[in-house]
Amino acid sequence: MDRRSIYRMIKAQLKLLESQARVSLGRVKEILYTHCDYKTSNALPPVSELRPYDVNGSWGTGKDSHAWFYFKVEAHPELGSDPLLLSVLTDKLGWDASNPQFIAYVDGEIRQGLDTNHTEVWLDPSVPHEVYLYAYTGQGISAAKLNTKLIHLFPQVEKLWYDIAVPFESLEYLDEESRDYSAILYSLADAMGLLDLLMVPSEEFYASVERALAYMEEEFYGKICGTDSAAPTVVGIGHTHIDCAWKWTLKQTREKVQRSFGTVLELMRRYPEYRFMSSQAFLYQNLKEEAPELYEQVKERIREGRWECEGAMWVEADCNLSSGESLVRQVMYGKRYFKQEFGVENRVLWLPDVFGYSAALPQILKKSGVDWFVTSKISWNDVDQMPYDTFDWQGIDGTRIHSYFLTAQKKKKGVTPERHTTYVAMTDPSFIAGTDERYQQKELGNETLLTFGFGDGGGGPTVKHLEQLRRLAHASPGTPKTEIGYAGDFLTRLEKRIEGNKRLPVWQGELYLEFHRGTYTSIYKNKKNNRKCEFLYMNTEWLSSLGKLLLGRPFPKAELHRGWEMLLTNQFHDIIPGSSIGEVYDQSDKDYAEIRSIATPHAEGAISAITAGIAKDSGYVVFNPNPFVGRGAVTVAGVTAYVENVPAKGYATIKDFKTSNAILVGDRSLENAYFRLTFNDAMQLTSLYDKRFSREVLKAGEVGNELRAYPDYPDRYDAWEWTEYSRAGEYRVITDVQSVEPVSDGIRAGLRIVHRHMHSTVTQTIWLYDGVERIDFDTDVDFHEKHQMLKVAFPVDILSNRATYEIQYGTVERPTHMNTSWDSMRFEVCAHKYADLSEGNYGVSLLNDCKYGYDIHDGVMVLSLQRSPTDPYPDADQGQMTCVYSLMPHSGAFDAVKTSAEAYALNNPMIAMPATGESSTLPERFGVLECDRENILCEVVKEAEDSEETVLRLYEIAGAKTEAKIRLGFAAERVVLTDLLENETEVLPVEDNAVTLTFSPFEIHTLRVRK
Repeated sequence: MDRRSIYRMIKAQLKLLESQARVSLGRVKEILYTHCDYKTSNALPPVSELRPYDVNGSWGTGKDSHAWFYFKVEAHPELGSDPLLLSVLTDKLGWDASNPQFIAYVDGEIRQGLDTNHTEVWLDPSVPHEVYLYAYTGQGISAAKLNTKLIHLFPQVEKLWYDIAVPFESLEYLDEESRDYSAILYSLADAMGLLDLLMVPSEEFYASVERALAYMEEEFYGKICGTDSAAPTVVGIGHTHIDCAWKWTLKQTREKVQRSFGTVLELMRRYPEYRFMSSQAFLYQNLKEEAPELYEQVKERIREGRWECEGAMWVEADCNLSSGESLVRQVMYGKRYFKQEFGVENRVLWLPDVFGYSAALPQILKKSGVDWFVTSKISWNDVDQMPYDTFDWQGIDGTRIHSYFLTAQKKKKGVTPERHTTYVAMTDPSFIAGTDERYQQKELGNETLLTFGFGDGGGGPTVKHLEQLRRLAHASPGTPKTEIGYAGDFLTRLEKRIEGNKRLPVWQGELYLEFHRGTYTSIYKNKKNNRKCEFLYMNTEWLSSLGKLLLGRPFPKAELHRGWEMLLTNQFHDIIPGSSIGEVYDQSDKDYAEIRSIATPHAEGAISAITAGIAKDSGYVVFNPNPFVGRGAVTVAGVTAYVENVPAKGYATIKDFKTSNAILVGDRSLENAYFRLTFNDAMQLTSLYDKRFSREVLKAGEVGNELRAYPDYPDRYDAWEWTEYSRAGEYRVITDVQSVEPVSDGIRAGLRIVHRHMHSTVTQTIWLYDGVERIDFDTDVDFHEKHQMLKVAFPVDILSNRATYEIQYGTVERPTHMNTSWDSMRFEVCAHKYADLSEGNYGVSLLNDCKYGYDIHDGVMVLSLQRSPTDPYPDADQGQMTCVYSLMPHSGAFDAVKTSAEAYALNNPMIAMPATGESSTLPERFGVLECDRENILCEVVKEAEDSEETVLRLYEIAGAKTEAKIRLGFAAERVVLTDLLENETEVLPVEDNAVTLTFSPFEIHTLRVRK
């Protein structure tokens, strides 16, 4: 026979073997069931409460519904030692994110999960069993049919099928003229030639299976495989990426964890070589609360060294939108959970599916005891392929962290490796070969890492994966050797190989994902809630610390910890980016309400206690939560007033406030001591004249505060994407003015303008201030459009090829041109409270109180306000949206101190409350600390995690090495420098209640102070 005929023969006989490995024993017909809600424990419903189920009918009461099923399985002693399989299928086919799923209980104990990729439960045939199935329809399915049957597994036939099928699959990518191809093809043909296929099944057939098995073990796996001692090795680790929410809710994830982890434990009982890893402390906490019996089994597997809990974060958080302190807490809470619960010290940040990585991360990780960063998502770039898969990543402060990119993809005959890789790999030989081929730094070693198993919706590895890996461990010709191991062990070996290696490349700055740019803007309310709650919790910690330091009030550590956990959970990379179903955001609304309800009473209680310690005749107590001396606007009895000289992170008493303004308000103009604004009939800015420096801010002939509505129809991933063609396309300028009216409020005055846009209304109040050198655009949108992106543009008369953007604990510069593909792909970027465009002697900062998407190119500063995708949430961002964005023209080049001070003031305004005490028992001015360098900011004041000491977190904002003296506002007995986990690193000398610290550019320092 020629090769083609031999190939066809093997393929046909493999199909025959597969059909003979499993023989149906018939359907389970006597089934009882009842519909139910989400279960609250693993208690099984009494049989007496169940009713007969029509096996030809369906179950389900709508999407996101549940049911219990019960049936008995009789003993099958005729099977001898062969396994009895219970097969559970439905009439819904496809990926398990939308399919019905089950938790199987056998003889009263939770056994495993069942989904479209895991459909069988192994049973002991020698004894009868009672089976319960806890069933879930899924979010997209209202009803499904249940098909359960029993199967006789013939293990030797299945073993032979795997023995032959695994190497046979490698022929798909091997060159037909190669020696490897020939060795495999003719060996498999010889094995098939030993089969007696005259009568299948028969005793003769089963005897011939044994002969073929012996041949494969001795001749193929024993002699032909593993002959190349220098062959590369692919290290596989079982894995399931469980999205905490996406096309399902956080509530459903609690069940996904039980199903996925239960399946892992079941497979570990059958495959002693199986190793599994899972990240996200939040998931383990879910399992502990929902299925403590499974949780104890997981802990035992961890103790045995068969289960790797790595990842470092509380959840796999979005790293664009989460604040710097949120990223610190993500790592702190994640690492502490794994250490306290399992005795494991996490060294790896595991983020395979996150939509870009902040340049602040290397420092945060290194100062939290994390040595490695792992992802694969950058391979999803639109255009550019990262040139490295193993490298050191250098952050904005100069810190470097080892980084590794997963390279799993299928090897295809005659096809160059593509850019895209996956963290949800299979274990076909093509994936093993493709993972090694795609890896770019082969000079650094001959090992690569592959994470295998179904993910996103959970599930994890299958029997097929583990059986394939048993064969691939022998290093079939043309395929790398494969072994199951830990990701951490793999990275430790790699760490030794790259230590001091001159070939190890370095990547400086952010890891920008050229994809999913719409996630900076989708679901505005979630992003605003997150921003406001991040400030609320840092404010509450600071106020509670004031109450403790001044009055001895207890610090509400446990309550705030619970609130932080909820806040961190909602920073998961499919929640805060806006890429989940509507039900997720219904729940997040409730979560943020609870997050506020936890913190607000403690913040208010501390304020009340302090104001009660200051005499009434002192006037108002103005609290300044920010790291700058307070100067600017504050609301006093409902009126906007002016205050100054309020200590940073402290308070001051003030009796007299400026509450009037001298602002000139015309029909088409506004003017104060700093700026003169002129509007056209569409109430767009035609002139923004800076009186301080005799300079026109806007480009000649162009208008500012131009509200633009872009058609927004991505070709894929609707909620995720903002495309280059949408940005470059035609947009509608909102010019339909419904009304204009003057407004005045204390030290500010302006114009309130109502615009009509299709079915929507945009109401803006443009404010000028006496005493505040910025222009606020208070914006209220009643939005009822679909597939539109709403932006605002300011064409400014500034020439610069770089713009500066605030990120977590610092800033980055990005190009304002599109010279290269790397530049042009940054057509939409993420920033936090501000971005700035400056030339040598003048610049403009564009601030915001809850937005993240910026586009600054060719002198036009554009801020994304709102977008309205329909998939996976048809009613995304419909209704009211409120925000404030501000322009702050300034002299000189970008000044991080001045811009940051205004950005903090906009986002986190001072609070004025009347003093209520009969006499003063507290000082009338107090600050937690003073610093002699204005570029050193104190972001956090809180109680230490493991003691009653006070923790201060400071950072350098201007990118300048700085020696600073920090004088404490309270008596300090002992001050230590710590890492970000609050572990002591150095005792600092205290002189005159002050310590001296040296900061590298953008460096974060944490102090722990004993009073």
